[in-house]
Amino acid sequence: MRASLAGVKHVVVVLSGKGGVGKSLVSSSLAVGLSLLGKRAAVLDADIHGSSIPWMLGLEEARVAVRGDKLVPPEVHGVAVMSLELLAEDRGAPLVWRGPLKAKAIIDMLTATEWGERDYLVVDLPPGTGDEPLTIAQALGAKGGYAILVVAPGLLVKHVVAKAERFARELNLKLLGVVANMAYFRCPACGAVHRPLGKLEVGESRVLAEIPLDPELADAVDRGELAGYVASSTSEAARALRGLAAAVAGAVEAG
Repeated sequence: MRASLAGVKHVVVVLSGKGGVGKSLVSSSLAVGLSLLGKRAAVLDADIHGSSIPWMLGLEEARVAVRGDKLVPPEVHGVAVMSLELLAEDRGAPLVWRGPLKAKAIIDMLTATEWGERDYLVVDLPPGTGDEPLTIAQALGAKGGYAILVVAPGLLVKHVVAKAERFARELNLKLLGVVANMAYFRCPACGAVHRPLGKLEVGESRVLAEIPLDPELADAVDRGELAGYVASSTSEAARALRGLAAAVAGAVEAG
């Protein structure tokens, strides 16, 4: 692991207490946003059952190259993207594996990839704190990495944040803060802000970004044009995603 990540300065793992909160969207956008800041970034899609990052970034037809005994990931907007989806012959087939095999496959993918010199490696973990996220986080925690937690507003957020803080602390990961996805909706007619999913209560944790509901963002994801959206859209959601990258880079590089 140390040898494989020797050229990577910082690892940022993206956690969630449950699925469906937009963790892969945040992971992809963070990597693109870091690249826009002039950072050499890569993203590892370790959520192998819910793999969606290649589709969001328009790489659903891409293939991983091989150089010697290393895998060379494709790039988009300067971001190297590695996913088990990019190695599959039949991308419509379900992955029917038990936990230990999945964890080993992800670690193998992480160590077999030629990451090169990177300022940031963003790792999109499976949701929860079970076998696969635990194995990966333990391996990456040895490097002294960082973590961010993606949540959707609601009654249980404070409880989820408290659990994530303990998970990160026990695995030697520094939790930088919380990203609230689908945090609010701004009426295009009058500008009023509505919070259909409820209030955001995260205790004393830092809120790195609040990403609003945005039809333009949803459309960009569906078309596989998320990178272009983050790079050039003037929408409130795109500005929030770029702000997230600036917040993460600032926190990491401040120590």
